[in-house]
Amino acid sequence: MARFVVRALVLAAAVALVILFSDCGSGLPHTSQVTVIVTPAQATVTTEGTLDFVGNGSGFTETPIVRWWIQEARNAGGDDCGYLEPPPTSSCQFGYVIYGSVNVFPSAASYFAPPTPGTYHLTFEATQFSTFDHLSKTASATISVTP
Repeated sequence: MARFVVRALVLAAAVALVILFSDCGSGLPHTSQVTVIVTPAQATVTTEGTLDFVGNGSGFTETPIVRWWIQEARNAGGDDCGYLEPPPTSSCQFGYVIYGSVNVFPSAASYFAPPTPGTYHLTFEATQFSTFDHLSKTASATISVTP
């Protein structure tokens, strides 16, 4: 009987701790309260041309860390073709993107189109960190590269 009482007390204490810590939260906003966008959402550029974009959002309770990349490059593995400064050379067959800083929000970026026409996707990600967790949101722009 004593063993049953001890188990019940341990279980009750564990449940109380879960309730206590879940009420404290992670310090992050709820994912449904956060949105991000890329402007423009669709664009056309000629081969080897350049386009400017802005990634922005709402609902973050602190300035998020930002990243940009070319989705097709990321899907292919290796280099995702998102850089903080111009690369000396680029082997990015889908074009590449340059953004100036990871801690500026809203975030400006420039897309440099490849020599090959096609449809490519520029992805913007904003991530807010807390002590124990993080919240990331992404948005994309569709880019038509024409001859």
